Amino acid sequence: MRDHSHHIELSRPDAVTQMLSALEEASLPEQFASRAERIALSDAYGRTLAEDVRAKVDIPSALTCCLDSVAVKWDAFASLDPGQIPDTSTWQRGQDWQFANTGVAMPEGFDTAIVIEHVIVSPDEQSIQITAAPSKRFAGTRPAGSTMQAGDMAASKGTLITPDVAARIASAGHSSIRVLPRPRVAFIPTGDELIPANLPCSPAAPERYAGRGRVFESNSLVVRGKVEAWGGQLVPFDIIPDDRAAIQQTLTDALSVSDLIILNAGSSKGSDDWSVEVLEEMGRVICHQTNHGPGHHSSYTVLTHSGRAVPVIGISGPAGGASFTLDFYLRPLMAALLMQDPEPTRIPCRLRGTFGENKHANAPQPGTLSGESRPPEATEPGAKFYSVRFMEASVDEAGTLWATPVPGKAGSAATQHANALYMLPAGPDDAFPKEGDVIQVELRFGYKLL
Repeated sequence: MRDHSHHIELSRPDAVTQMLSALEEASLPEQFASRAERIALSDAYGRTLAEDVRAKVDIPSALTCCLDSVAVKWDAFASLDPGQIPDTSTWQRGQDWQFANTGVAMPEGFDTAIVIEHVIVSPDEQSIQITAAPSKRFAGTRPAGSTMQAGDMAASKGTLITPDVAARIASAGHSSIRVLPRPRVAFIPTGDELIPANLPCSPAAPERYAGRGRVFESNSLVVRGKVEAWGGQLVPFDIIPDDRAAIQQTLTDALSVSDLIILNAGSSKGSDDWSVEVLEEMGRVICHQTNHGPGHHSSYTVLTHSGRAVPVIGISGPAGGASFTLDFYLRPLMAALLMQDPEPTRIPCRLRGTFGENKHANAPQPGTLSGESRPPEATEPGAKFYSVRFMEASVDEAGTLWATPVPGKAGSAATQHANALYMLPAGPDDAFPKEGDVIQVELRFGYKLL
């Protein structure tokens, strides 16, 4: 039996912190940024700026009207009492007043604007009556450079391009920008039991088609959706059998075509689980497992290829755990490469309902557990183990945020619509939160508050 007693277990935050530190030491973010490319601004939504963008000119470039108005000369009002309106019966268009529209430079010689709703224009549009006086010189206008001056920062390096950001960059005079590349994320599914979901069902020929003991591979869809939503590009690999040489060769192949690698399954203690041992041989393992379940057998490894560090994220096989462990361990690395904040967003909620009884509080002594019960694992003295619980986060009419535990295991139908997660301490000395307590929950990717 292979020895797994030396496995390194880290907490979720420690695992992420140590991997990010390893990537900084290997200068991976700098190497990644060196592949920046110039693209049309119109194609840049969802991309990340690789350099600062500055205004080419003053914006606006001249004294500009704020609203649909008529332009006037303040000198006609300067000697009057505040609010007093001069006699406009002899005013001539183009000499004493002129139309001025939103965002357009003020006509030459005019310095103040009166909104059109306070003006009565004659049918021939040559004379006007004013019903409200301007408050000061330059009222209703914006001076040149009031939005941005030439050389001002329009958008800084690391900014995610949204429609609003793109509009600001365009207004600064740019139609193309340099952006970071899309992280190439290789996905390697492993397992003798896996088959593509497009195979026909035929119990009579399980060795060739879907049948007894076969499992449709589905995690590639989860991975693709998240990788692309986080700004990356999926590099899919075919299903790999539980074969040590095959896993090693596929990892070697993936190194040359990816920035990050996801190795799915084979990470536990089964007789055909080779992933961890192959990773130990090929690179530096940051951790073999983490202190929570589901997703206990999540791992981090750093491999090298042509002087370039390539992180490998090991995730367990079942789809329920695979989904949120991608949020836990892939998203921070992609965020770091794309100069985004790797920290998850947590929100304080009041607990509605309870988590039930702490089954570990009165757990029997080691050696008395039933054979099918996996003991809570925490390899370091005093370390905690956490149970990942699915939650329903909602806001009531009074604006109070609530989190309600959702029964069911990861991947079950009951948890499919749960929009949040909570890391519940699972040790015998841990008291469960009580109803009404404030807890920190984490919204699941792609879900919203109810």
